[in-house]
Amino acid sequence: MKQGQDLQQLIGYLAQRLQLIGERDAREALQPFGITPAKLTALLLVRDNPGCDQSALGRALSINRASTMRQVNILEERGLIERRPGRDARTNALYLTPFGEAQTAAMVGVVRECDRRLTSPLTTPEVESLRRLLVKLTTGKDRVRIRRKAAPS
Repeated sequence: MKQGQDLQQLIGYLAQRLQLIGERDAREALQPFGITPAKLTALLLVRDNPGCDQSALGRALSINRASTMRQVNILEERGLIERRPGRDARTNALYLTPFGEAQTAAMVGVVRECDRRLTSPLTTPEVESLRRLLVKLTTGKDRVRIRRKAAPS
């Protein structure tokens, strides 16, 4: 189906399309590991933030407590992460297991290949520019904040 001029001008639409294309490829590539792209994201966040608690992980994933608990339970059952006592009796600290570290490294390699395919029409400088701009839009002090104005009454 043809994308009209308006759709081709909407960054949010184009970002969503790119995400759908990339996730489809990553989902297929991760099937042998029995892991979804969302679960790999959780593993990477735990790897990069050893000892984080479930609440921090949920905030980073933008999911609610129940969904975070389900993700953590699944990853723990598969031997990829472990819970250890947290800073207080009410929290658990999350860590990758040695198996989780090895599997995560292997999955990152697979997903990097997906990224390479996704960006294959671009030159290396274009890929770096795109990555830099996406990071700028999604992280740190330059993070995009979406504010909705109250609907007129």
